Amino acid sequence: MWRTCPKAGEPLDRAARREAMEETGVRISADQQDFCGLVHHHEPGEGMDRITAVFVAQSWTGEPHNAEPDKHEGLFWVPMEKPPPNCHPYTAAIFHMLTHGPSYRALNWPTSGGAR
Repeated sequence: MWRTCPKAGEPLDRAARREAMEETGVRISADQQDFCGLVHHHEPGEGMDRITAVFVAQSWTGEPHNAEPDKHEGLFWVPMEKPPPNCHPYTAAIFHMLTHGPSYRALNWPTSGGAR
């Protein structure tokens, strides 16, 4: 699973494949990639909300490793159905979305306004 941050002129699916390469060193082709949903995240006091497109791949080329050790603590394989207690709440929410639905999640929004 990769959270995408597209560059100008870059479609979301391509951004996800680029991020996978940059962060884990694996190459994912378009046919190996599946779109799974959107997360609209609100962080009070942060000043910027974000929308994350979530993609997954069941296969890839290369050996996954932490290709950005200055940015990430490590690369961990965990069951999505039961992430470890120290899993970041944002990641745990994405795992829950992937395993239980729906394919859209509104995270951290005030209860007024219709967000879940």
